[in-house]
Amino acid sequence: MAETFKNQVDALTGFTDTEDDALSDWLTAGAIEIINQLPLNLKEKCMTFTNLTADDGTTRDMDGIGEVMHVSRKNADSGYYTSCRKISAMHSDLANDSGNIIHYATATDPVYYIESNSSDVATLFVKPTPTNSQPAKVYHISYPTVTHGLALIANFPDEAEYLVTLYAAIKATERLMLDQEDQEVYAPQLATLKQDYAQGLAALKGGQ
Repeated sequence: MAETFKNQVDALTGFTDTEDDALSDWLTAGAIEIINQLPLNLKEKCMTFTNLTADDGTTRDMDGIGEVMHVSRKNADSGYYTSCRKISAMHSDLANDSGNIIHYATATDPVYYIESNSSDVATLFVKPTPTNSQPAKVYHISYPTVTHGLALIANFPDEAEYLVTLYAAIKATERLMLDQEDQEVYAPQLATLKQDYAQGLAALKGGQ
């Protein structure tokens, strides 16, 4: 059985403190940072989708979700999903204009755009507006919450999990240094962890 992230970090750093909440925060922050730097082939492993229908909601609030990878919409009541073109929010009204051959949206040539309102909340819209019989799917990155007691991260590439441990180990070592009168005691350990993290991330990015 795989070791928990807490045990993995402890093995690297000797961080046996009771600050489990802080450790979970570091693990989660590490996972988010790593996802944002992954090449496309690995980032796709962190993807999920949200259905847009008349019942479930025809728009998607972007708060708290990651990068939108692609959007699709059914092209007929019993049809198949077709990819949506992304257009600028500044052309959103033109998506309703049948006289505009560039931006006009149809069931067989749908579009999507992301628009921020006065409250700075970004929302994703699909045109034509999704219905229950012609729904849309928004495929986006799903950022995980990684707690110290876990041993693996769902919806996350296996080959990147050890980097999450290294990220948290770096933060744990920096915390240990704050509590140490002679901070140089942990300097070699911190340097090694940072080097391993940078090299590991570079190796994954090299596969793009």
